[in-house]
Amino acid sequence: MRFLSIHSGSSLLFFLLLTLTGTYAQEGKINIRQDVKVEKLLAAKTELNKDDSGADRYRIQIYNGSLEGATTEKAKFENTFSFNCDIAFKTPTYRVYVGKFRTKLEADRYLIEVKKKYPSAFIIAP
Repeated sequence: MRFLSIHSGSSLLFFLLLTLTGTYAQEGKINIRQDVKVEKLLAAKTELNKDDSGADRYRIQIYNGSLEGATTEKAKFENTFSFNCDIAFKTPTYRVYVGKFRTKLEADRYLIEVKKKYPSAFIIAP
């Protein structure tokens, strides 16, 4: 019997030491060594994302017609939604495009709001 009580006491002591060691093992600093090439890639990606030509972006078309109508609709839209839009000429009409969205999901979310005022608006794929 005496052996069992010493054994259970030593087990408890071992468990406590193990727990305390594990607790203190979580402290410390992490040093990340990053290759110079990774920083160059990140800089190149940032530079590419600055290109705001919109050629590879989703757009929303809200108007199709004459230049006067396109100018009027553009002004109305910018006053209502405070979002920039562009007028583009595609033979034989002028079109008003809104936004430059990276994903179709972003364009769909904004289209829901735009359709309240412009029910015929739709998304133009890149």
